[in-house]
Amino acid sequence: MLRMKEFFNGADSRSLIIDVSAGMVLGALPGLEDFAATLRPSLALVDGVVCAPGRLRGLEGRTKQEAGLLMRMDWSNSRRGRNFVLPPVQIHQFQLFSASEASDFGAVGMVISFLLGYEEEIEAACMKSTVTLALEGKACGMPLVVEVCPTGPRVMLPGKAVELGASYALEGGADMIALPYPGPASLKTISQFISVPWLLKPTDFNTTKQELAEALALGCSG
Repeated sequence: MLRMKEFFNGADSRSLIIDVSAGMVLGALPGLEDFAATLRPSLALVDGVVCAPGRLRGLEGRTKQEAGLLMRMDWSNSRRGRNFVLPPVQIHQFQLFSASEASDFGAVGMVISFLLGYEEEIEAACMKSTVTLALEGKACGMPLVVEVCPTGPRVMLPGKAVELGASYALEGGADMIALPYPGPASLKTISQFISVPWLLKPTDFNTTKQELAEALALGCSG
């Protein structure tokens, strides 16, 4: 897809994408109160930025040399912990927009979460949304990034859950997949069957260098 070139460099098969969409669920993020002014200097340094729909308007006028803007397509309260002002009693996940609406907002790509470890209904809804957006995206040239999130209480083997999530995302039609670090064994397994560009979400700043080095050696895109 032409739009995918806006946030994925096919020449070196590398991409650096930052996600600043958590405000949809957690409220204003510290340091991003003046969202556009704070973020705009970063647009020349990264390949893509994941934003809530309402924030895309504040970044209009970017150049072709700046980061592509990807739109967060879903809402979930799964990121809210026990210390959140309104901690979740029950986890929910909803698809909010269509691929054509993402295009209307000026996005060059879509991002959706695939939650694992929760009730079967949630995983089924995630698969349905993935397939729906993948089909819509192919029809209008809007690439889909699926973010694997094995955060539910039923996850007993995190590495295997990431493997399963990657296979679900691939089967659902993802154009790119973002994965949390699953450990060396599962990382190698995933690299052997994944057939689209994939990105690593490092565990934390202290482990980024080691985890990314392992992933890049196995064909990770960034």
